[in-house]
Amino acid sequence: MRRPCYVVDAFSAEPLAGNPAGVLLDGADLDSRVLQRVANELKHSETAFPLPAREPLSALHLRWFTPEAEVAFCGHATLAAFHVLVEEARRIRVADHGVTRTSFTCRSGKLNVELSRGAGRKLRILIETPASKFEPVQVPAQLVTALGLVPEALDPKLPPQKSAILEGNLYLAVRDRDALARCRPDAPALVALGKQLGVAGLVVYSINPKAGVDAAVRCFFPNYGILEDPVTGSAAGQLGVLLQDALPEAMPRRLVFTQGDEINRPGRVEVEVRPENEPGKVRGWIGGNAVTVLRGEMDL
Repeated sequence: MRRPCYVVDAFSAEPLAGNPAGVLLDGADLDSRVLQRVANELKHSETAFPLPAREPLSALHLRWFTPEAEVAFCGHATLAAFHVLVEEARRIRVADHGVTRTSFTCRSGKLNVELSRGAGRKLRILIETPASKFEPVQVPAQLVTALGLVPEALDPKLPPQKSAILEGNLYLAVRDRDALARCRPDAPALVALGKQLGVAGLVVYSINPKAGVDAAVRCFFPNYGILEDPVTGSAAGQLGVLLQDALPEAMPRRLVFTQGDEINRPGRVEVEVRPENEPGKVRGWIGGNAVTVLRGEMDL
């Protein structure tokens, strides 16, 4: 059976930038083993599989696989999937005016999406990310060394935090953009330290690197076979909440994060932090541009 397959550069308006994701449609009859093999065949950091809805009020169910494993949530591949469903497959209609609100289910629960069009009918996708929870963590000196940094490079105003949701990431703030650029990850050491600390990835960031940018970010996921991810939507949503907790401002708070410059895949994530109905709780939403770079079929 021939199934529509796409490659989309997410969080970029230009091809060959941002974070590429595979998107395979019409895979409802494929089991997890086959989905994993498809992701390994495409070899992008994640491949998204939009599947039929599993509850009446959701538009679809989403699964994401790296070349090595399934993940509970992936921001850039979700952006890619909705870009394909709206602009390529035409399975979701977005009017020229107003906001189309929909939702999807996944391993992280039910999440909402807002779709709208701006100037020139440009599609805007805003995706709710899973609820955030952080806990302070002591970072061993070996971890800083494994990132190619010295302890003095860490920003004392923003202590390290570990995400207590999803696969668990460690968030490390460095003093400036130059320190961020100096990161030289040692993959085997980071894999061992990640297992020791119970974290899947490391998110290193510097706040206010230049006018109009709230944080520059680099993300390392060697445990998933991804030494450095170009642009990481899930981490951006979590980081937006972390910054709101540490340096609160009025909400909804709109932020801009950049990522991928060091590996020649520059991308830009728009983050919106909104208050939840429960007092004191906030939620990160992510959005950005996307461009299709490959259209084809897989015969499976």
